[in-house]
Amino acid sequence: MAYAVGIDLGTTNSVVAVVRRGVVETIPVDGRTMLPSVVSFRNDGSVLVGQAARGRILTDPESTVASAKRAMGDRSKIYRVAQRSLTPVDIGCLVLKRLIEGARTYLGEEIWDAVITVPAYFTEAQREDTRRAGEEAGLNVLRLMPEPTAAAIAYGLDKGRNQTLMVYDFGGGTFDVSILKVTGNTFEVVAVGGDSLLGGDDLDNAIIEWAMTRFQQQTGLDLRANTTREGLIAKQRLKEAAEAAKIELSQSESAVLSIPDCLGVPLEMELTLTEYNAIIAPLLQRTIACMRRTLADARLKPDDIDRVILVGGSTKNRAVRELIAREIKDPYTSDRVDEVVAHGAAILAANLFLPEEQQNTPIEITERTGHTLGVDVVNEARELIFLPIIPRQTEYPCRSGRLVVTQTPFQERVLFSVYHGEDIDLSKDTHLGDLDLPILPPQPTIIPVGAIFELDKDGILHFTAVQYPPPGPELQAILDYAAISDGMLALPETDAMIQSGRAHTRDIRLTIK
Repeated sequence: MAYAVGIDLGTTNSVVAVVRRGVVETIPVDGRTMLPSVVSFRNDGSVLVGQAARGRILTDPESTVASAKRAMGDRSKIYRVAQRSLTPVDIGCLVLKRLIEGARTYLGEEIWDAVITVPAYFTEAQREDTRRAGEEAGLNVLRLMPEPTAAAIAYGLDKGRNQTLMVYDFGGGTFDVSILKVTGNTFEVVAVGGDSLLGGDDLDNAIIEWAMTRFQQQTGLDLRANTTREGLIAKQRLKEAAEAAKIELSQSESAVLSIPDCLGVPLEMELTLTEYNAIIAPLLQRTIACMRRTLADARLKPDDIDRVILVGGSTKNRAVRELIAREIKDPYTSDRVDEVVAHGAAILAANLFLPEEQQNTPIEITERTGHTLGVDVVNEARELIFLPIIPRQTEYPCRSGRLVVTQTPFQERVLFSVYHGEDIDLSKDTHLGDLDLPILPPQPTIIPVGAIFELDKDGILHFTAVQYPPPGPELQAILDYAAISDGMLALPETDAMIQSGRAHTRDIRLTIK
């Protein structure tokens, strides 16, 4: 029997799951339910992935890569290890290959189809890179699925009652919050928010900074500035000690960081729960700010939330649960909090993979984008500003367009720069890429040009720039619609011109600089 699997490609650990005989189960890889998202390269050219690679972080940090998920979408990021140049996509591909190898061994079947989860707050570029990693691993990526939605499906499927859920997903490298209305087995995402650069790694780093400061005060040794091999190994040992202390503090009132040899001297210090909560408080407040903003976007109050579901290893922190209880209500934590996202992905994978007549539990999902998407335009003051095309919290898949104009007669091209953000000031938004539309031929007058954005089912952006034909009834219909709709494009008329070849276009899926 063939299977499709669900994969939680995590910053710290990754999980693969499957629905088999109507039951969702986590697939063990190398005997463990979670595979460390770590890749290491030996001198003989062989590659280690998972627990074996994690063990080499201490002994060979220069040849080992961890937490690559945080760099997804950054095309400038290159890992130079063992005479190789690797991108975050390459690292993600190797982790996915190991997960699939483990699934094939466990199930005794070839596995080609998968749903891969991504943070709800991932940008279009980060989603595109995640899909590429899956495709380069040889997978047919059925869907990219937001992690909070996957968790909601794993929790809320067949519960038999309508409810409004808030999913608070605090993982190793990213934070997401999503609000969903569940009606039967229909999951409607109402609003999403988050921070793709906030996670358990940052809690570890807060402990590390505290420890390095105290270590320097005690010994005079500056571990931060030490870039020798001994310094790298000492910092890695401290990172592991910090992670162990974080886990210990989820249950105890204090933890001891102990390294027998740290730059030639022992490091041993106690971190109390009170001290720990104080040093991570600014990070946790960032998650609360995201929660409040997402509630406001959904036009809901805390009392409107029926249940808060905690997802991700960082939610094991007691301070997280206490904050949420004060802000919304006592949260719900799954017994398998690290696996629930993969379980939801596996449920969707089974539904997408099986013929409709064989589906036991049809699932309907609507998603929303967490970012406003748009282009740069020149305003009346001759300043470059951000022009929104798809607003934040728009349900996707979706399609929208804006009408703009050239700036000078005989202009030879229009260069569109694509951004996501919430501010008219482009310096406060994030540049995603560019699209160059040649004007064929250059015209003696100012001419209208269309910018069309399409978000597909995976939340990946497709951009089409359009040069319209000379003035006539068709173009006049476009101009008339824009005049009464704040510059929005009449898409049916534009599509007709594109399909007939009367309009000149240039397309990108997404180009990142």
